[in-house]
Amino acid sequence: MSLTSIQKGNPQHPPLVFMHYLGGSAQTWLPVIEILSQRFYCVSIDMPGFGDSAQRSPALIMQQAMLVRETLRDLGVNKPWLIGHSMTGKLAAVMALDTPEDVAGLILTAPSPLCPQPMTDQQFAMQYQWQATPEHSKKFVAGSHQKPLSDDLQQRTLNDVLRANPAAFPYWANTASQEDFEHRYPNASLPALLLLGEKDDNVPRLPQQLASTLHQFSPYEYEVFEGCGHLLPLEATEELAAIIEDFIKKYS
Repeated sequence: MSLTSIQKGNPQHPPLVFMHYLGGSAQTWLPVIEILSQRFYCVSIDMPGFGDSAQRSPALIMQQAMLVRETLRDLGVNKPWLIGHSMTGKLAAVMALDTPEDVAGLILTAPSPLCPQPMTDQQFAMQYQWQATPEHSKKFVAGSHQKPLSDDLQQRTLNDVLRANPAAFPYWANTASQEDFEHRYPNASLPALLLLGEKDDNVPRLPQQLASTLHQFSPYEYEVFEGCGHLLPLEATEELAAIIEDFIKKYS
């Protein structure tokens, strides 16, 4: 059964597939999609346990990959650019390395790396001992961004966290985030762009991202967003959309 998704833009245009962070939904990417859907066919997916797929059980990375591929087949999407954010950065990188012939390129936004994701004791406890309460959710969202969000975006982000399957948070912390895909696949001749927030402490910094993940793709580029945290699609929407569009045009 396919995952739920949002589609915007002309299906005849180059396809971009957006996948969200832990606690997000297909709506997380909507501000960026509103810009890019003028020139691309944008598909944003609710991952298992989140958004309108909240009733589904959380899944291992390869199980998620199978569900995403099934969803794209049902939508008639072929050879898309994969755009992963945080937990789905790991997923997007694995999908690209596993079947590079099916992917046009890769955008990794504040990604979980191919290696087991390092976490502080506090980060692990927040997710593993997840409490689906407004107070806990507000603390989670507050720790995810550095630049202020509009009231509407703040509320939408909080609502996404609250409607997620509570089991998805400990599952990610203890299981899926710790899967190790480093050195499992040969390098891929696929363009890859790494995007990181300067003040993002939720995922590894640039040196480790380069060493664990980005080096497996060629050509690759990276950009660090000054003053931003983990929620780049919401903190730096216009700049992020412009960089993504320029990179895709460069390698299309």
